[in-house]
Amino acid sequence: MDDAVRKGNRGIAGNVATSKRRQTMRETVVRYGRRLLRPGPRNDPAALLHLIVWIAGLSIVVILAFSAAAVYEITVRDVTHDAMAGADRVSRAMFEEQRDRLAPVGSDGRYRLQPNQADLPAIDRYFRTYLRNFDILKVKIYTPATEIVYSTDGKIIGHTDPDNRRLVRALRGAIDSHMEKKDRMLDLGDETKFNVAVVETYIPIRAGNDVIGVFELYTDVTPYSREIVHIVALTVAWLAGILLFVFACSYLVIRRGVGMLRDTQRELADKVLQLEEALANVKQLEGIIPICMHCKKIRDDKESWHQLEQYISSHSEARFSHGLCPECYEKQMQEIKDGWG
Repeated sequence: MDDAVRKGNRGIAGNVATSKRRQTMRETVVRYGRRLLRPGPRNDPAALLHLIVWIAGLSIVVILAFSAAAVYEITVRDVTHDAMAGADRVSRAMFEEQRDRLAPVGSDGRYRLQPNQADLPAIDRYFRTYLRNFDILKVKIYTPATEIVYSTDGKIIGHTDPDNRRLVRALRGAIDSHMEKKDRMLDLGDETKFNVAVVETYIPIRAGNDVIGVFELYTDVTPYSREIVHIVALTVAWLAGILLFVFACSYLVIRRGVGMLRDTQRELADKVLQLEEALANVKQLEGIIPICMHCKKIRDDKESWHQLEQYISSHSEARFSHGLCPECYEKQMQEIKDGWG
């Protein structure tokens, strides 16, 4: 019997301990909420605003950089395409005009890109005269063996360029064009130009379905190159202005929201502090309380027994005012009467 009572008491004590653990958990949650809501270096709205400003500034820089690169590539491609189209038309016209000198018909009835040395001065005069009104600085003509059979720069006639991948691509029938910068270059008037931007275009020379050679034309696009820089700068300036305006408007809205968040955070932090203080002053009874069924004493978790009134008063805000219920009053009065009797 005593063992059963002890086991029951231990079970009851376990329930009381569980109640205390729940109480401790509630207090921990309140303390955590206070730390979370109270402004600090990790959750300060002002720090969040500064972070947003830094991210926005970095984003603007990245957007402007990529936009400048994209606009530059697009305009360069357009200029290159226009120069390529012009060079293609010019080369076709020149070849048709000088076909008999540049590519005489062989014994097999096929065109061979092999001009006579005696015809080169006449070909050169024609090219320089014809190209006078164009922005072309230099002309080369290649055979299928990559040999230069004509150039406005006579010193390189007879040279070969087998490792030129752009030339090889043109010999396969594709037009190849790209823009590059030259520190210096001779024009058709043998005058030196410095810091020029040229579009170098390789154009297949066709006779029927066969590619019998390649024109290489250098088109001066220096004015367009400067215009490209101007377009990129203007685009970046306008885009920067738009982004800064949008960011400034967004910043004002976000700053106002951050101020409201800071005020709300302070209010919540104050509420948490008030709740924590109230919790510290609240005493409550939970779980199963072990009580003697005869004397009504209560056992605490230290195995001590206390009067009912004393235990409840020490573990809650309740206070006792002693009196008699009607039943006990009648009983006590009867005992008094019997004692006097």
